Amino acid sequence: MYNLKILDSKVLEDRTWLLCKGNLNEYLLSLKTNFYNFSIQRKIVKNQYLDTLITTVKQGDPIPLITLTYKDDNFDAGSAKEISLDMENVEILDGLQRTFRLWAHARLIEEFKNNNTLDVVPFVKHLKEINPDLFDTGVLSLGKIKALVSNGGMNSLEDSFSKFEVYFVVWVNLDQRQIIHKMLVLNAGQRSVTKTHQFELLFLYLWEGLRGKTGVRLFREKDKEASSVKSGDREVGDYVFSSIIVGLRSFFERKPLRVSTDDLDIDELYSEVNSDEVSEKIFNQKFIGQFLDKVKALDQIIKNIEPEEGLKWFVKDTTLSGMLAALGDYAGISVDMEIDEIERRTELSFKKLTDKLIGNVLDLEGFIEQYNILSSRSVNIGTFIRKVVMHYILELLNDRSSSWENSFNSNLKKN
Repeated sequence: MYNLKILDSKVLEDRTWLLCKGNLNEYLLSLKTNFYNFSIQRKIVKNQYLDTLITTVKQGDPIPLITLTYKDDNFDAGSAKEISLDMENVEILDGLQRTFRLWAHARLIEEFKNNNTLDVVPFVKHLKEINPDLFDTGVLSLGKIKALVSNGGMNSLEDSFSKFEVYFVVWVNLDQRQIIHKMLVLNAGQRSVTKTHQFELLFLYLWEGLRGKTGVRLFREKDKEASSVKSGDREVGDYVFSSIIVGLRSFFERKPLRVSTDDLDIDELYSEVNSDEVSEKIFNQKFIGQFLDKVKALDQIIKNIEPEEGLKWFVKDTTLSGMLAALGDYAGISVDMEIDEIERRTELSFKKLTDKLIGNVLDLEGFIEQYNILSSRSVNIGTFIRKVVMHYILELLNDRSSSWENSFNSNLKKN
């Protein structure tokens, strides 16, 4: 349990806001295992400015507020002066990067106290074996640890941590939708959150509740299976997470969008360009679960039609974004619609394509033939193929005569 002193509180209908302060070292040592893997938070990133946080703590200067969410149905803020947090029920909504860097040094101190008979190099090797993330993120290194040990910095750092107080905002008993909303607000900072990042935050949180219920498996780029899945060595229903996120965006924006080399489009995330907000109403377990089931059903049909190439072709982000963009465009989908209307149109468009595909009209052999011819052309292949797939699928949905040759040639004329 982690004890916090309550400085201020507000009861807001079914949730409570608390302003608290607590001891830094106690906070860091009470964090649950893998606290930094909370699904809707961004991964730990390398950042030289955040790495100066340790100097800030040593100097005794305040650090920015850390925002937590906590679940306790029995909590009463009426007259409480303190709150004891069961850290197994705590997630970090804002302040993960700061917390990780401070925690890494707290772990370093604890391990060093328990292994202070080791020389620095064997000690670092031991620490790296039990927690490689401390080094993979660049927060710790052999050089940094050597510097701390050589000048007695370990004791000084431990003393600073034990005396330092941290200020927290604690949200008690937020429901799922409220947590999603808080994440969007807190991640906005001084710049608007891009749609890609909004979709990731919203989708990831729901995915925790859907995992194992849809027959779909999603893999992050860092997962060891991701490269095999991307190459088509997979089961029906296995996809790369980023491809599904951008496919979902393509569906609602009714145009094929690009997937980045990471789970997020980093260039977009850090650009100064404002983006419209994503409607939170589409991010409910029912709709997202049904959407994933529909994607998997198409995957199965295509595998049945094209046993050799179907698994490889369908999983590509160019295929998913192009096909889902076509389905969204045919359905006339819009996030401004009521959710019932979105569900109805989604059902009709997927059913129409399913019926068309059952008629064995995909002809992946024709696609591969045209793709091979394309290799000699001067075009952005990724963008081009997304548009080709969208064109071909739209022709099918609109009951027009379609061929891959026609879709390739039509888009070549536009370039």
